[in-house]
Amino acid sequence: MKVRSASSPGKIILFGEHFVVYGKPAIVSAIDLRAKVKIQPTSEPQVKLSNGSTHNPAVKAAEYILQELKINLGLIIDIESTIPPSAGLGSSASISVASAAATSLLLLDRIDLDLVREAAFVGEKLVHFNPSGIDTSIALYGGSGLYTRAESLKPINISIDRLLVIDTGKTRKTGEMVKKVREFYEENKEKFKEILEEYDEILNSVLDSFKNRNLEDIGKLMLRNQELLREIGVSCEEIEKAIKTALDAGAYGAKLTGAGGGGCVVALIDEDRLEKAVSMISEKFKVYTPRLSAEGVREEKT
Repeated sequence: MKVRSASSPGKIILFGEHFVVYGKPAIVSAIDLRAKVKIQPTSEPQVKLSNGSTHNPAVKAAEYILQELKINLGLIIDIESTIPPSAGLGSSASISVASAAATSLLLLDRIDLDLVREAAFVGEKLVHFNPSGIDTSIALYGGSGLYTRAESLKPINISIDRLLVIDTGKTRKTGEMVKKVREFYEENKEKFKEILEEYDEILNSVLDSFKNRNLEDIGKLMLRNQELLREIGVSCEEIEKAIKTALDAGAYGAKLTGAGGGGCVVALIDEDRLEKAVSMISEKFKVYTPRLSAEGVREEKT
């Protein structure tokens, strides 16, 4: 068996994080920051990272495939990633998908998407309390889409090529934020119902705005979505500061992306103002300008 390698994209959630757990659609896009995983067989009967660690989504995903195929084999896993971890950009799902895909290539000489999806979900559960499946789906298939747990990913054209992604520098654990929202829901069921109804209105409006490529309206809707996320308790001082910095730099709108409590903020701005905005924001935060609707999982040269 030779060494095999695969990569998969990170993601941003434009609208609907947390609400997707409660049955609402989220708008998600793959970004061109990627995780690359290289896998090679070893004589030792264990799956582990090259640094010896076994507590990692990549390890769990690879182990799942070995178990499903009833193959007893040791594997060494190398990870290279341009996706910042614990920042809301789908790092653990991308690593899980890339690891599962590389393992599939090693053992089957092809990427079995169904098997990879199952394995990646197992890997992601190591990090997330109750993963919605959204990160795994977008890491697998790429592009942009409307995601629900019931129907998975439905491709849509979001008519945005590039966004600002601002890293607040504050890490957080997704599982803890999901638990926090669950507690809010249990204690405020009527209020939560009202929040979900308002989110429905935001979602319908933004789908119309995508068709017209009305960036100003999309920006305003991002700010409305952020208000709802603030209400359920997943914003924080660092997020609010990053949003204000983006708006001061000329963004139409900005909001947290992912679980909240830290991590990243996404901001929408005209491409001709992008360079100047990056210069301003990078005085306070690390900034990325990823392209959206990136390619999904793929084989890479080793």
